[in-house]
Amino acid sequence: MNNASLVKSLGKEWSMILAGTALVALAYYLFMQPNEITAPGLGGVAVLLGYFLPISLGLIYFLLNVPLFLLGYRFVGRKFVVNSLVGMVSLSLFLWVFSFLPGWHQPLAGVLLGGIVSGAGIALVLRAGGTTGGVDIACVVLNKIWPAATIGKMMIAMNALIVIASWLVSDALHSIFTLLSLIVAGKAVDVFMVWGQRNRGEQQAEAGTTG
Repeated sequence: MNNASLVKSLGKEWSMILAGTALVALAYYLFMQPNEITAPGLGGVAVLLGYFLPISLGLIYFLLNVPLFLLGYRFVGRKFVVNSLVGMVSLSLFLWVFSFLPGWHQPLAGVLLGGIVSGAGIALVLRAGGTTGGVDIACVVLNKIWPAATIGKMMIAMNALIVIASWLVSDALHSIFTLLSLIVAGKAVDVFMVWGQRNRGEQQAEAGTTG
């Protein structure tokens, strides 16, 4: 691949990552935070550990991410790690940029729309060959080892364990909302991933017939 093609490919991938992480951040502020739906994943683990460890949440989150990025490099590759770093940084940026947005205080909207929009955003990032860091990396690695288990199903299972553990430090009702939202998000990830692969296959077939 020449330099021009490489730049074009990276530009497309990073544009998809930026669009995906923007959707995830919008879902959080518009639908999840107003209804006290916790964003699951490694952040939830960091919060739990923060109750027992006398160090900052930022440091805990960083330390938890290090072995996951090493696993991603080992099983998926360097490009995946680079794109995941782009995803993690851009998500942090959008969470800062969109923090002023008012939200919709309606639990059902939080569960359904929060799950669907965040799932679509995560799928965009995954289709670009990256993640938003944290548990998403573990899900991609496990999908490489056991392809029969979809990334969405892996996300539901791993995040469900985190949410169940969070009942130790939060009320049950909002934990249930979070659990339902992550199930919707996991299903949305699988749907949008399959839809994207189908579209890519159709485009390749059209290119083959016109070539």
